[in-house]
Amino acid sequence: MGLFTRDIKTMNDLFVHQLQDIYYAEKQLVKALPKMADKATDKQLKDGFLTHLEETKTHVQRLEEVFRMHGAEIKAVDCPAIDGIIEEADEVAGEVAD
Repeated sequence: MGLFTRDIKTMNDLFVHQLQDIYYAEKQLVKALPKMADKATDKQLKDGFLTHLEETKTHVQRLEEVFRMHGAEIKAVDCPAIDGIIEEADEVAGEVAD
């Protein structure tokens, strides 16, 4: 088993862990998308980021509801994948003139 599976003993543990992972990713996007929209000079791209932001906020609300329905604590666990994607987006945005 891998590094992140030491606390995962049942399918329920796996389900809750995945919820926490997805929750973290969505919360990170809620922080990152406004910055991306601010950097965008193309109106269509800016609008796309802002639309995605509103959709992502809805995802966060739905995930919180799933946590409640499942009786699990609403909690995030680090998701290195989304951190890497956002970091790369920041780097690329810094390299592009417009």
